[in-house]
Amino acid sequence: MVLLRIIVGVLLMAHGLVHLLYLAPDVSEFSLERSWLLSDPARKPVAYFLIASTVIAFILLALAVWQAPRIDSAWPVLALVGAGLSTAVLVLFWNRALVLGLVINALLIAAAILRPAWLERFMSGG
Repeated sequence: MVLLRIIVGVLLMAHGLVHLLYLAPDVSEFSLERSWLLSDPARKPVAYFLIASTVIAFILLALAVWQAPRIDSAWPVLALVGAGLSTAVLVLFWNRALVLGLVINALLIAAAILRPAWLERFMSGG
């Protein structure tokens, strides 16, 4: 169970950290150069805020999975916030090559809302 908890936490952290690729100049799938919803003056400040917030939310979610004191029970909120922020970034700077990110976010949102018994047992360490 501990190994599975480590793996899940690492994957969640990786999902958050992958948003930093928007800051890399040569990764065409992750581009801040165009947004179909944001004007040019707002584009980068909004993107930087969303990216930083997404990374922080997923790091906190990984810590919750690893049962860090005081945040372990907050995992549903952290999952909703992280997935919501990530979805906002993906939608604002849409590239269909990143559809897997939306699928991951949808699964996280569903897990946080439905909270199936097996997931509750996993998150409680049982």
